[in-house]
Amino acid sequence: MTRCRKLEVLRRFFVALAVVFSLAIGLGPGAVVTAMADESSNVRLVGYNNLDGRQSLQVTTKSDSANGNWVYVGHVPNTRTNEPTLNSITDENEWNGTSILEISDPGNPELVWHIPNDLNANSRSVSVVYDFGAGADSPGRDYLIRNSEAGEDLKFQIFDITSRSTNPSRISLVAEVTATPENSCGTECGGRLSSRAHKGYWSPDTGLFYSASGEPGFRTTLIHIWDLNDPENPRFVGRAWLPGQKDGEEGFEGQYVHHPIVDEANNRMYAGFRIGSGHVAAWDISDPVNPALVWSYDTSPPGRGPHTVSPILYDKVPNITAADGELPRTYALVSDEYDGLECPHGIKSRVYMFDVTHESHPMPLSTWQVPIGNYCDIGGNFGPHQHAETVNGYLNRFEDKIAWIAYLNAGVRVVDISDPQNLTEVGYYVPKTNASPRSSQVRPAPIELTDVDIDHRGLVYASDRSGESCMGQAESCVGSGLFVFEYTGRE
Repeated sequence: MTRCRKLEVLRRFFVALAVVFSLAIGLGPGAVVTAMADESSNVRLVGYNNLDGRQSLQVTTKSDSANGNWVYVGHVPNTRTNEPTLNSITDENEWNGTSILEISDPGNPELVWHIPNDLNANSRSVSVVYDFGAGADSPGRDYLIRNSEAGEDLKFQIFDITSRSTNPSRISLVAEVTATPENSCGTECGGRLSSRAHKGYWSPDTGLFYSASGEPGFRTTLIHIWDLNDPENPRFVGRAWLPGQKDGEEGFEGQYVHHPIVDEANNRMYAGFRIGSGHVAAWDISDPVNPALVWSYDTSPPGRGPHTVSPILYDKVPNITAADGELPRTYALVSDEYDGLECPHGIKSRVYMFDVTHESHPMPLSTWQVPIGNYCDIGGNFGPHQHAETVNGYLNRFEDKIAWIAYLNAGVRVVDISDPQNLTEVGYYVPKTNASPRSSQVRPAPIELTDVDIDHRGLVYASDRSGESCMGQAESCVGSGLFVFEYTGRE
């Protein structure tokens, strides 16, 4: 057993011992972990894994009876030391890549494997599909796709992860998506991915992969659609963009697509545009070769720029009746992304609700923000980044009308969206500041929860981008890694 593994075993032993003690004195199973939080309301900390202290971003859960219970975490570059991080499983130093955890016991997520990157690359995005190619004589294969951004080396990498539960060392790279067809959007338009290969979603239903990426002929990142039904032979399908993004088009304001959110059942694709105009937009994808722009709305000013856009169907809305065809209605929940300058330049990032029932006339209804409080004084970044857009690998339909929002140093926030005209916070959890400061800072570094996702049980997984490891530190240290939460407000 490696030294790192021994430390992890000891950590789990003492956590279990503390829980047993708390039960013996009548505190209840959530008392110990909740006490490790600076602030919490109606949210319980269920479990935690420090991910070897790797700085993390996108979290994706995917579980079923045939394949087990899993969560996948995409990592961003190691900005603290710009050096590889020690893998506690293999005792090898590895550049940040993608972590795979088994979550049958959500109180103790088990790090099963880490797929390193070749460089100190940005591999923040991760999406998975199961049982591809299944037939009467074959159960099919499981795959993972992640982005890789390192300088001008931009691509999406596809891995066969079928062996993750039996022999994860056999996980292997099977293909890379590196370019669109040359001259496929006009003369000298198309070719090697440029600008970004940022984030995407692999549909388990159609096998299509929707990515935010760039190419020659376009000024900034747009949306590309790929056919990955044969994962070893990716095929380009189509593209979508906002007028002005393509070279030669008028109206460009510096905006770029952050990432697409896909509602294939209703032939719609949504995206937020960062910087510049700060648009929210939707496309008809009934023909994925040629998606058609349906509507867009400019949120800036005053918005910073949307990050996540989720469609939600409402069968009932307070003070709205079914008379004259007013119900059901479709809304879009939109979360801005902070820009790192929120505190000195004014708090502009927020969460919005749009009424998009009449797509020819999208209407903003309401906004919501976390009060500043002392969040601009404790260090780190403050503001929204993303809301939980998927549940167990599928589009979040918000059936419970609850939204989980990653709010960086303000933790995770739980918002009741049952009345889209009156968004109301009903819970939050702000993890305790790290026990020991980073070498580059005088004061302890705050946890910055950056991405959230929901599993098949309704539990929420949140990642920390600040990357301060608790490996080998005191039990009181709640360091960077993966946090598992449960909303208790409706018990």
